Amino acid sequence: MIYLLITTLFTQSPVDFADHLYATGDFRRAALEYERIGFLNEGEDALASYALLKAAGSLLKVGEYERAANIYSTGLTRFQDEEHHFTYGLVRTSFLEGKYGQVDTLAAKLEGTELDWQGTVYRSFGLSLNGDTSEAIKYFNRLSETLPGNAALRLIRTPQKHRSPFFSATLSTVLPGAGQAYCGRWGDAWQSFSVTALMAGSGIFYLAFSKDTTTANTVKGVVFTSLGGLFWLSNIYGAVNAALDYNDYEKHRRAEQLHNLMGQFDLDVEINRP
Repeated sequence: MIYLLITTLFTQSPVDFADHLYATGDFRRAALEYERIGFLNEGEDALASYALLKAAGSLLKVGEYERAANIYSTGLTRFQDEEHHFTYGLVRTSFLEGKYGQVDTLAAKLEGTELDWQGTVYRSFGLSLNGDTSEAIKYFNRLSETLPGNAALRLIRTPQKHRSPFFSATLSTVLPGAGQAYCGRWGDAWQSFSVTALMAGSGIFYLAFSKDTTTANTVKGVVFTSLGGLFWLSNIYGAVNAALDYNDYEKHRRAEQLHNLMGQFDLDVEINRP
């Protein structure tokens, strides 16, 4: 048993060990081994190219995007024959970093290569997440034969729900809480209306309808009216924020839906070991 273990350790090549780490999900250690192999082999060696691609791919799996991007950029300058693979790696890294404009630029370089389809997937989703709906539709049409591509196309063609902060503020100016109700915040709407009405109503009562016209009641009237005015102003401010939060939520919800649809595509590219 010990003899077999020793024989395995001494006969296994460094790239075999790195591949083993990768296959078992130990991506951080795999990345270190692949990097060592890739950077120690100078020139345009096929094994070095393979190692650097696997190293960067391992780093993407553990969220080290900047380090992965540096490796892909290094590979672009060293390995002309694998340029499209390293470019595709940068496309993936840029997308994960949210650099959607860069995704579009890099994916354009994959047109006509074996990675054209994968580049189109990243390009279409990147454009839609960047807000360029018309351009995104053009590329999603190329994916319309797939279920997630079709679903994404329908999604971005559907106008995103929106609430106007100005209109929301106007509603709450006229009737406290109306702007919050417009944004679907019924609890906040009731609270804004009831508190503002209670304070303002109490102030008006003490100032205009109370039979006791003492200084104390006048002071109470001024205090309650002032508080009512403050709550009225804060209710207008809250209505604006309610609209902004509503729009932000809808934006993030659509982004999440797009990411979920993109996750249904198989975008991993097999790197053949030389």
